[in-house]
Amino acid sequence: MNIWIFNHYATPPDTPGSTRNYDFARELIKNGHYILIFAASYNHRTLREERYLGKKGYKVENIDGVEFVWLKTCPKYIGNGLRRVLNMISYALRIIPLGLKLTEKPDVIVATWPHPFVGLAGWLLAKLRKATFILQVHDLWPQTLVEIGSYSNKSPLIVTLRILEKFLYLRASKIIVLLPRAADYIVGLGIASDKIVYIPNGVSPELFSDTNVDLPVELETAISGLKMEGKLLIVYAGAHGIANDMDTILEAARLLQDKGLRGAYFLLVGEGPEKSRLKEVANRWALNNIGFFNPIPKKAIPGLLNACDIASIAIKRSALYNYGISLNKLWDYMISAKPIIWATNSINDPVTESSCGITVPPEDAGAMAEAIVMLCGMSKIERREMGLRGYDYVMKYHSIPVLAVQLLETIKEAKQR
Repeated sequence: MNIWIFNHYATPPDTPGSTRNYDFARELIKNGHYILIFAASYNHRTLREERYLGKKGYKVENIDGVEFVWLKTCPKYIGNGLRRVLNMISYALRIIPLGLKLTEKPDVIVATWPHPFVGLAGWLLAKLRKATFILQVHDLWPQTLVEIGSYSNKSPLIVTLRILEKFLYLRASKIIVLLPRAADYIVGLGIASDKIVYIPNGVSPELFSDTNVDLPVELETAISGLKMEGKLLIVYAGAHGIANDMDTILEAARLLQDKGLRGAYFLLVGEGPEKSRLKEVANRWALNNIGFFNPIPKKAIPGLLNACDIASIAIKRSALYNYGISLNKLWDYMISAKPIIWATNSINDPVTESSCGITVPPEDAGAMAEAIVMLCGMSKIERREMGLRGYDYVMKYHSIPVLAVQLLETIKEAKQR
């Protein structure tokens, strides 16, 4: 089959970001299918154009056998304001004429929904090109804006997005969700449950088999120096956004410092709209047990995690997580066999299920600090055994080769509807 995947924020391993589409594409190509991924050249994590597109405004690039179509979107933006919304609309508007221009006809269009404009463009192109339309839902828009963005249900924006949301759900042959209870939300809108398939995020064992990719000099130097001092390294690798409760990590670091516990050091690797403020807070508190570093390509993540001792995630408390959560970084941590400190109120809890770490309540710096003290007090062998339980869990339930089989079956069923 000729399968087109629309994802504004899709990235290959040489760039910071999620490689879900790339990873799945590699597996589908092994089964004889042709995959084309349409993504924006502007990366909202690095805040720069990752590909030079020339005058045409788009570029086709083969990366490890996976064809990417890079699109020029505008305007450039920082944060989550109007410019980002305009950039989203720009992606949708530019993908339509390009999708009509390409001579190869798609059999299936999978529109990945980090925002609904992608879904609308995918449905329209599928209709015009007589292809099967599948909607892949990462975030429950507009519910995410209500729960995290503090928008009112009566807001004209939310009302409009709810109309668009249901319009697309009704017209998709299949709806792929990444959250374990997202189907409850969608069925509540009057959508047939047999259209909905749960295929969570996962991790590529192939990518994580190589831990020798060089880290940026600044990060490599910092890690080497901290190890020479005998520090236990606690890593957070990911976005520094509103939903990522980095304040709790900073407060936990302050509690440990105030108590004179100097054995642990936090490495915060990534970018996002909250990063500047977080650095100001760390400076104001004179924290000497925490360091901020630039985002790194996905292919360098295995090496980073291999060099660290403990992995951490903190998520703000939200009713949105009643539908569950599926964070790429969690599976990355697990396949790296690292013990995990996981602060969340999510309905699903892989850390507790697999006994690969300690789950603490969200927005509770004291509980996180206590968990860090507990893990630091374990022997290296005990921490390794804890991490290996996470490795076994992720290989069984979240390995990309396993999930790709589910995706292919879903696509085949969609074509038969």
